[in-house]
Amino acid sequence: MGTGYFVQLCVQTLWIIFILSLPTVIAASVIGIIISLIQAITQLQDQTLPFLLKIIAVFATLALTYHWMGTTIINFSSIIFEMIPKVNG
Repeated sequence: MGTGYFVQLCVQTLWIIFILSLPTVIAASVIGIIISLIQAITQLQDQTLPFLLKIIAVFATLALTYHWMGTTIINFSSIIFEMIPKVNG
């Protein structure tokens, strides 16, 4: 196994990290934008409201996608562990 293979493995790892973190980042961003628009319209300047709603949105997103995330991580980990004996020296 050459260095190109390990570079490809690192790229694949970064893509998996990106894909797994995307739902929570999107949920927090969408909630943040919506709450910011509502605060701008109503001139409400409470700082805890967006933070609390973002936390709730992130927890809800994680609760809805934990099975998919766990399956993805376990599958990728098993692929990595199957490759360990193939590494030369």
